[in-house]
Amino acid sequence: MEEIKPVTQEIEDKKEKWISRISLWVSIILTTVVVYWYYNDNPPDSPAVVKMRMFFKEHNRDVMTFIDLPRDEMIAFAYKKKHPFYLKYVKATEVQKADLRALIHISTDYTPNQYWFNLFFAWVIFFTTFWFIGLMAEACIILMRRNSEARIKQYQLEKEQAEKKDQP
Repeated sequence: MEEIKPVTQEIEDKKEKWISRISLWVSIILTTVVVYWYYNDNPPDSPAVVKMRMFFKEHNRDVMTFIDLPRDEMIAFAYKKKHPFYLKYVKATEVQKADLRALIHISTDYTPNQYWFNLFFAWVIFFTTFWFIGLMAEACIILMRRNSEARIKQYQLEKEQAEKKDQP
């Protein structure tokens, strides 16, 4: 008996085309759902936050110096500059100061369109990931189909050979 050999030539049929289309559209839909979920969970910054982050970017050196000062010097610096941020920071609680410090550190290279840029590239990254997984699943399905077709052909061949032996 011969060993079962998978079908190696390309089989173009409607099922494989449908599997490919389904893989693509499922990837697009899943990606859009994930990015929409991210958008709802992390909305864009309000105009006030954007304005504050732009202030941090433009006055990066002053703000970084300010947050590292001791309490007495910080108060003197705040009243000298007379900007609302400095006065608000001096009067803030420790938790609010920690939040502001975090915002300051992530705002050093901030641009107003950064959120939309990140959202677009998140879509691209998720799409390529889901599409790659879909292509791998598609390849597995095609290989399984080809192997099953090879087994069916082998079974039919063995059946024909058995029938020829039985005939006188």
